[in-house]
Amino acid sequence: MSLRLMLTLAACVLLAPACRRVEEAPKTTAWKRASGKTWLMHYMPWYETPEVRGRWGSHWTGHEKQHQPDRLNADNKPDIWSHYHPLIGLYDSTDPKVLECQLLQMKIAGIDGVVVDWYGIGKAADYPDIHQAARAMFDAAGRNAMTFSVCYEDRSAAYMEQLKLLKPDQVRGHLTETLQWMDKEWFRHPHYHRIGGRPLMLNFGPMHIKDASVWSAAFGSVPDRPMFFGLHHLWKSAGADGGFMWVNQSVWDGSPDETAIGQRLQMEYDHASTDPAKLMVSAYPGFRDVYQKPHPVLDHRGGATMGESLRVCMKGPWENVQFITWNDYGEGTMIEPTHEFGYTFLEVIQDERRKELGSSFPFSKDDLRLPARLLDFRRKNPSSATVADGIARMIHQGDASAARAELDRVSPATPQS
Repeated sequence: MSLRLMLTLAACVLLAPACRRVEEAPKTTAWKRASGKTWLMHYMPWYETPEVRGRWGSHWTGHEKQHQPDRLNADNKPDIWSHYHPLIGLYDSTDPKVLECQLLQMKIAGIDGVVVDWYGIGKAADYPDIHQAARAMFDAAGRNAMTFSVCYEDRSAAYMEQLKLLKPDQVRGHLTETLQWMDKEWFRHPHYHRIGGRPLMLNFGPMHIKDASVWSAAFGSVPDRPMFFGLHHLWKSAGADGGFMWVNQSVWDGSPDETAIGQRLQMEYDHASTDPAKLMVSAYPGFRDVYQKPHPVLDHRGGATMGESLRVCMKGPWENVQFITWNDYGEGTMIEPTHEFGYTFLEVIQDERRKELGSSFPFSKDDLRLPARLLDFRRKNPSSATVADGIARMIHQGDASAARAELDRVSPATPQS
């Protein structure tokens, strides 16, 4: 059972989201690329901690609360619902300090924006909490000169039907209301990600709303029709504009060499679409989940899987690449730095961006460590926000040397890297 499906089986939590209005993008000039493929990072906004929201969320504890993050396991790491542990510690997805760190790490690796996994505006399960965190990421993306878009989970409507919060004949109206909310709150903002001038909207499916006419009616209700991408094997039946790929463990069956891996991935991509404009390809580090009935494992192989999947994306004609994922700890696809892998995956990603852009790319592997140092400084020195903001601004402007020098001055001790 996938993590998404397990989420829909969680207990209903009818909590009203505490949402803020979006802040505009920073007024300082950020370093921007003039060329290269567009890289988007798939992001899970579903983590909660007692320090921020008064409780441990189920994606740290497990949906049956079978883990206790306050306790250490046999490896002296927090007992969480994952084989892996974030290097910055367990975090809350609404914490602006954490979001800044994560977005700066992505930026230094060459990522352009985030695709946030989102369950809509309904009041079932932990959807309000995920919605609150998605809005926090939207604000943070604007502040950190990154783009934002969503991958909508339409199966949320199915769960709302199970709870009698939504009748089957109300699904069409619910989808229309959701699109109108997105148009008002997100689509119109300058840092919302666009393809071909249209706001990008992914859908992990469609899994429940499969009638193309329902999607068409919802899109017709907003003035700025989204560029709609569904899963690679489902997008055509939904009348979407294109499809996006996901993890495929079978490509690596039998320990193929990189040439064979490229050929197998190319076949998968061609099956989804032979038109590069209608396909978003994917790169990923591996897969090892924590489910009772686990899916096949895709070994991370010390970063080799990440490099092989990404190089195929870079060699082909596809403009848009999605990285899977920043932080799905339940499925073991996390790219963000962990105690188990360190910065391996970000270093592989950054190497490929540097190969693509050459000397115009301003960041080094050592620079990837700066955001965690900045986060550590913010946590220990909450009254020094002005200093921290200045360091973040240096990174935005591509001046990592100045940021490092300032961090060395104000906080010589560095966290584990």
